[in-house]
Amino acid sequence: MKLDEMQLLLRVADTGSMTVAARQLHLTPAAVSAAVKRIEESLGVRVFERTTRSVHPTDEGVEVLDGCEAIVERWQRTLERVQGGRRELEGTVHISAPADSAYQFVGAAVVAVCDAHPKLRVVLHSSDALHHLHRDAIDMAIRYGPMQDSTLAARKLTEWPGILVASPSYLERHPAPRTPDELVAHRAITLQLSSTPISEWILEGPSGARTIDLESPLCGDGFLARHWALEGKGIARKSLFDVIDDLEAKRLVRVLPEYASERAAIHMVFPSRRFVPARVRAFDAAISDVFKERADRCERWMASAP
Repeated sequence: MKLDEMQLLLRVADTGSMTVAARQLHLTPAAVSAAVKRIEESLGVRVFERTTRSVHPTDEGVEVLDGCEAIVERWQRTLERVQGGRRELEGTVHISAPADSAYQFVGAAVVAVCDAHPKLRVVLHSSDALHHLHRDAIDMAIRYGPMQDSTLAARKLTEWPGILVASPSYLERHPAPRTPDELVAHRAITLQLSSTPISEWILEGPSGARTIDLESPLCGDGFLARHWALEGKGIARKSLFDVIDDLEAKRLVRVLPEYASERAAIHMVFPSRRFVPARVRAFDAAISDVFKERADRCERWMASAP
């Protein structure tokens, strides 16, 4: 079996669809289907079971794919080792990041990598919706909260609680709440996650956990929630990590400082535990450095907060 045939089988397995694999490989679905059939005939093994909706590896196919994965990874490592510093980074990297993170700091980090490596191209998917890494051909993603998919490879970047924030102009017009119960008299700015509006805030404080039911006229993604809070439209709950710039510049003020939501991890996620190309590792390193710098600032702010 040729190397490109192994890569084709792995792409079909990753996406679970010959049509999606064909699109990512710039081939027609008919060409991919014919190639898979030809490979299966040459092996004398059925690699995939087909349905009208997807394809799944057979028991024998799992063994074939494991062998393909090992060979492709070994070849990629060999190329990097022999070409080493002689080869300039090139190719396209698809990165998924929450909207607020993408606009605030991830965008600048990926531009810096592209400036250093002119042959690299990045597509930054900025959305709070969770992309399917295999189906959408995402090379790396930044995700907030617990990991739901155990098939993905994840590394924790940092971990911070959600805090309540508002602009000084809002608090001039609406005195800050002194207890969680007084939040009902304020306009809450809420998030929409996976097309579902958040209808409550769970806050931990001196008296334990409190659940605040919300009826908010303003609901959007993370970027809009922070933007509306900056414009004085209400009180938002945001990760401390996302609002550290605004807190340091006093564009936002913490509300009910003794209360916060539970700490949530932020992960860097990859499609699998397979070999990660050098071009992807370059973006990973740059973004990780930015996260460390922001996390250090969060630590200092928390230590100095009254």
